Amino acid sequence: MFYFERDLFIPEIDLWIDSKRVKPFGFISHGHTDHIARHKKILCSEPTAEFVKKRVKSTSFHTLKFGEEHPIGDYRISLHPAGHILGSAQIRILKNGQSLLYTGDFRLGNSRTVESFEYVPSDILIMETTFGKSQYRMPPREQVEDELIELCASLLKQNKTPVIFAYSLGKGQEALKILSDAGLPVAVDEAIERYVSVYKENGVSFGHYETFDRYDFQGRVLLLPVNFRFQKFFKNLFNGYTIYLSGWGMDQWAENRFRVDKVLPLSDHADYYQLFELVEKLKPKEIYCTHGFPQFVQELKAAGYQAKTLENSSQSELDL
Repeated sequence: MFYFERDLFIPEIDLWIDSKRVKPFGFISHGHTDHIARHKKILCSEPTAEFVKKRVKSTSFHTLKFGEEHPIGDYRISLHPAGHILGSAQIRILKNGQSLLYTGDFRLGNSRTVESFEYVPSDILIMETTFGKSQYRMPPREQVEDELIELCASLLKQNKTPVIFAYSLGKGQEALKILSDAGLPVAVDEAIERYVSVYKENGVSFGHYETFDRYDFQGRVLLLPVNFRFQKFFKNLFNGYTIYLSGWGMDQWAENRFRVDKVLPLSDHADYYQLFELVEKLKPKEIYCTHGFPQFVQELKAAGYQAKTLENSSQSELDL
């Protein structure tokens, strides 16, 4: 049985799931800071452990390879690719023939730097539903990649400087691979570059790129962390054209929201239709949704599924 009191908890094995509060034993689904805490012992994938080591002081790790089953008492635990960023993992927990799957942040489909999502049948599905609204139907990934490449190439031909803002872990490396594979001259900030070694150790190759130098950047695409867009240097950059990479680019006023010239919907989250695709393929007995729009739960119910928001659930009705 699981409990939810600010955080997801499996009491019989004292395991906390993606808790932001420090715990004795915690599973971390991926390396983004909003999912990390310095637990006394951390359960995660091997790439996630390397990212966490770069973000918090040393702690104890128990890493699992994808698909490897680990027994804890009467429970069996395994990690499976979530398709969000490199190393991002779903966790499956089994006991007495019953199973629970927690997706964390996830995305279906392929990307250049991330392990492809794995469909894992389970009785209880706890799923992240950030884009659980029908307006969020992302265009094909290849289409967005082509638009990014063509836009940057066109700007460079006009002697303008494309300035791309992306999350320092995940989206930044994805954009770096897209641009460098296309042969575009790229200068990447060290906040993004510092994680590239982990990608290379996991078999991801990149084309040529340089480290960003604010005194020597002309004729290059600049790839920078998202918070840099508020720096006066980039806001007042002569002949600069700012681009933000986010699934929220599907919103009508995205450019105003992010204060850039263009928002491209390069997303590392499942869109509305992928959320339904996951449910339809797994057909779980119970669904708990988190980090999304309330009406998505109602739409799942209308489709015949037993669904709730995780935040309004104190425990599951299915014993594990």
